[in-house]
Amino acid sequence: MKRILLLLIILLAANTISFSQNRSIARGAAHAELYLSTHWHTIYYYGMPFDSCRHHAVCRVTENGKKLAIQYDIDIIAEQYNSPDSIMYPYAILADATPGVIYAKTYYVKGSYFHTSLWVSFDYGKNWMHKEENVGQRHYYPPNFDGTIYRTSSNAWDGAFRSDNYGTSFTLVSNISFNANESGFDICEFFFITGDAPYSFKLYHTYDLFQTNTVIPIDSQFMYGTMWISPDVYRGGLPGEVYISSMFYEESGKGTYKVSFSADTGHTFRHVYVSEILTPFSTFPVFMSDREPGVFYIIRCLTVYDTDPWGEHTKICIEYYRDYGETLVGTYCHDLHKNYGKTCEAVNDLAAEKCGNSCVLLTWSEPESSLPVEEYWVYRKAESKDKNYELRITNYEVIESGKQIIENRIEGEYELVGVTMGTTFLDEDLQVGEYEYYVVAHYEMGCVADSSNHVTEIISVEEPCVPVNDLVSEKLDANTVLLIWSEPESNLQVEGYSVFRNSLLQNSVLLTDTVFLDENLPNGSYEYYVVAHYENGCVADSSNHVIIEIEVGIKEKGDGRKEIVLFPNPTTGELRIEVAGQARNDVLSVEVFDVYGRKVGGKFPSNVLEGWQPQADGVVIDLTVLHPGIYFVRVSFDGGISVKKLVKQ
Repeated sequence: MKRILLLLIILLAANTISFSQNRSIARGAAHAELYLSTHWHTIYYYGMPFDSCRHHAVCRVTENGKKLAIQYDIDIIAEQYNSPDSIMYPYAILADATPGVIYAKTYYVKGSYFHTSLWVSFDYGKNWMHKEENVGQRHYYPPNFDGTIYRTSSNAWDGAFRSDNYGTSFTLVSNISFNANESGFDICEFFFITGDAPYSFKLYHTYDLFQTNTVIPIDSQFMYGTMWISPDVYRGGLPGEVYISSMFYEESGKGTYKVSFSADTGHTFRHVYVSEILTPFSTFPVFMSDREPGVFYIIRCLTVYDTDPWGEHTKICIEYYRDYGETLVGTYCHDLHKNYGKTCEAVNDLAAEKCGNSCVLLTWSEPESSLPVEEYWVYRKAESKDKNYELRITNYEVIESGKQIIENRIEGEYELVGVTMGTTFLDEDLQVGEYEYYVVAHYEMGCVADSSNHVTEIISVEEPCVPVNDLVSEKLDANTVLLIWSEPESNLQVEGYSVFRNSLLQNSVLLTDTVFLDENLPNGSYEYYVVAHYENGCVADSSNHVIIEIEVGIKEKGDGRKEIVLFPNPTTGELRIEVAGQARNDVLSVEVFDVYGRKVGGKFPSNVLEGWQPQADGVVIDLTVLHPGIYFVRVSFDGGISVKKLVKQ
């Protein structure tokens, strides 16, 4: 009990100095990456506050909040009698610009005195090295540089020290200590907020460790401050970008949490997030900005009470915002129950999207588990509106212990309709009716997870979204494939395309052009198809499939199609095109793409025939406006399509 009270006293004392010094959240070195120091789960012995175990964890969050992994775990009750320099108790989390490197600051009492220790992890928080221990309260500030961290104290005359070797040794850099909330992009740039709650706050900004600084008053509509949550400041994704957060308190005991943004280093602000009305019993939100400009997160930690065994655990929900608060992309919750990360977790974000009038596309994320997933089994239940339609039972090949087994699987009213190693599944050739799906993850150790959330789609008669039907492939070199297709003829507007290779999705963002470049392929056989997505939410059936063999090191044979000749190649602007020596009339159109598959030139000929010059011996186009680099020229002619690589000087 004394230990708990002492910890509370330390927390309150630290918050009166600099809230950011005790942040339990830090942005990682990569975009979309956060680190959390958080209570995980507790089991009560007789009842609160008599805990038989109290687990604390360091968690790594990736994919903008979608995934959360427990990197480090400690039972602080079981370890309370160990030496502080042999056991790391995660308290405040800090990070510099080195991938995988994070710091932890711990407070404790040793020999009747407060002590502060610095720890560092080089493997994303899994293992920790003790760097130093100091009597009294010490503050650490890692700037946005690899391996650099500052150390100061609450006593201004102790001076400021800097380490350029991840805290192994420190050198005095200033005779005066400083307090800061956040580092900037320069090695000596920091921000600090000070003032008297609830009204008068100022933002201090320095490029020389507060030897000199700019002081900017903050209007009370953007910062208020209470004893609940101290005001704080955070850097944005670009130099000059600053966020501030503050709790706005009301006489009734209610309040709101607000985040404001400035693009001019704090001179002008605007609100980018305002919470719902909060009470003293609410779960308060916490802000953290990302390294990517315009991206930030609101994190809430909720307590979930357990009965078997009697205790509690934490549920962490992360709201992911883009466009400086204009777009809430999604909210991702992680229930840190006692066995989180130790068991084969179930899929929990299964989503369904209708394809045209006869198929459903299922997508999901890989579950958060330390065990590797071997494959996913997809189940379907149908309520057909066609009385003559019955569920079909399909044979699926399942490989177990090197033997091929043919199985028919029915789970109650649900039919096994597919087994896949990826996180997408396309269910095609469906009749009119309502279809319900769930997915089961099978792990390599033989563990089978619970079923995922269920999703439902209705297949009805409506205007179909037309699939791509003219997909072709070109082998540009020994291990590079270029896919080309035309936009389907439909009254519906195409939003973009998904490309699949051997049934696995290849692009995380929809393609807006009708080409795709697949590079650095190893030897093997590759089957491709394309799926068109329409703006009304309709997803078309898959395109025709094309198969291509990659045999690196083996000379390719011609396929007998017409060849095109580009010259000069390289070119500085003018490009002449011939098709097997034929005249211009044999060429129907010319398109130019960059190495990312984006169309960079118009389609020739245009209405005014710009850049298209008839010649007796071929076609000439002007590419002077293109930047130097590598491009691909696609020529459509009477009898086929051909693609050639072009170098623009």
